[in-house]
Amino acid sequence: MPRGQMTENPFPMQPTPDQPAAPNAHSGENERPKRVADRVADTLLARFAAGDYLPGERLPGERQLAEDMNVSRVSVRAALQKLKTRGYLRAVQGGGTELLSSTGIEMDVAMTDLVRGSITNLADLMELRRTLETWAARRAAENATDEQLAELRATFQQVHDPRRAAKYRTEDDHRLHMMIARASGSIIYYHLMKMLHDVLHTALDEIRFHIFAGPQFDNMVQNHHRAIIDAIAARDPDRAEQAMYEHLGAVINHVTERNPKAAKD
Repeated sequence: MPRGQMTENPFPMQPTPDQPAAPNAHSGENERPKRVADRVADTLLARFAAGDYLPGERLPGERQLAEDMNVSRVSVRAALQKLKTRGYLRAVQGGGTELLSSTGIEMDVAMTDLVRGSITNLADLMELRRTLETWAARRAAENATDEQLAELRATFQQVHDPRRAAKYRTEDDHRLHMMIARASGSIIYYHLMKMLHDVLHTALDEIRFHIFAGPQFDNMVQNHHRAIIDAIAARDPDRAEQAMYEHLGAVINHVTERNPKAAKD
């Protein structure tokens, strides 16, 4: 289902705003109907699962959500607070609410520490990335919208602009791969990549600044990124998968060459 499209009214036969819904005919007479705020929270969760909003995105304001769902802002506010308490949302500085991934913060910190300073662990992570991201590149070639393809090409031009400051290498590289994750059309995969944001960012930082800094490696990455994006834009899943495999495979080879103990038998 395309993002932002709902198949039906999330509140069918909605009573007047904030009026409790009638008890279900199949429920017990003493069962309390769901509060409006609970139904708003359930609807938002369904939209998260459908990919209407992605991790890192801001939700519409309370007023807009209230109008969309035909409820009061009080009910929307209560629903948002409930979802914040459960770890789905967080308040954004300056106003608004942002959707989080399934956080796993402690896991992310532990994995980041394992990768930093260990070539063997870094190589293992890159091999796992290759398995995941070759799948994502194939899916992106199948599912990317014209708008996403245009964004990928524009981002590639910005990322590999020779005037671009070197300090942005890590963030740019990660952003490009996250755009491919989004273009895959899989909300599960996108959430997974957001969960691993810090550890993947640390891995890229180690690679781009501490292990392979230099124009030769940068040129290789640029050529690989171009091949990946060209294949996705051509809607060629086999070529996109192969281009991503060769890109991450080359990085793995560079890592293991720096430390033969990291190479697999």
